[in-house]
Amino acid sequence: MNLTDRIRADILDGKFAAGDMLSQVDLAALYGVSRIPVRDALQILSGEKIVELLPGKSARVVTLTREALDEIYELRLMLECDLLQRAIGRATSADDAELDYALKKSSLEAGRPGWHSGDWLFHKTLYAPAARPRQLLMVEELRTSCILYAPDYQALAEQTPRWLEDHQALTHAYIARNADEAVTILRRHILAAQAEAQRKIPADQS
Repeated sequence: MNLTDRIRADILDGKFAAGDMLSQVDLAALYGVSRIPVRDALQILSGEKIVELLPGKSARVVTLTREALDEIYELRLMLECDLLQRAIGRATSADDAELDYALKKSSLEAGRPGWHSGDWLFHKTLYAPAARPRQLLMVEELRTSCILYAPDYQALAEQTPRWLEDHQALTHAYIARNADEAVTILRRHILAAQAEAQRKIPADQS
């Protein structure tokens, strides 16, 4: 795993919280590298909208207002529900097998550090038959912003059974080619995640 991947993973795993300052000097010491690769990594993460570059050789993990977070989730609803509907219209038995594998893998990783990788694997596999790579990239970027405001691990563990039930229900509707039911489940799933994320927004940012 390269330095950019390591810093990204630590941010998304909650080791650095939204709003935390990231000094190039401190990060270089933490990861055992020189300042130059840290600077380059932060520039890449800035392009991914995970950090905000600041004067003085530092950066800050992005923060969002409630309004900005709500906008992101509204875009997710539009883009992901559209992808799901298109995917179900094009899915094959081979796609069903891929989704079943992704469901099993993501279920094993749920509620653990790095859970978001398995969760994205499931959703990416769910949408893949739509064959809309640009739209999928937009969804990935939006979901990354949301992860910064995901519940802490204790809260996540408490919610895990509900998320897994949604994934299983989505898989069942997908294999049955019931697009309306699948989209209804996905909307509920995303709205529940939005409600959890809103709880993480400090009062002075709402």
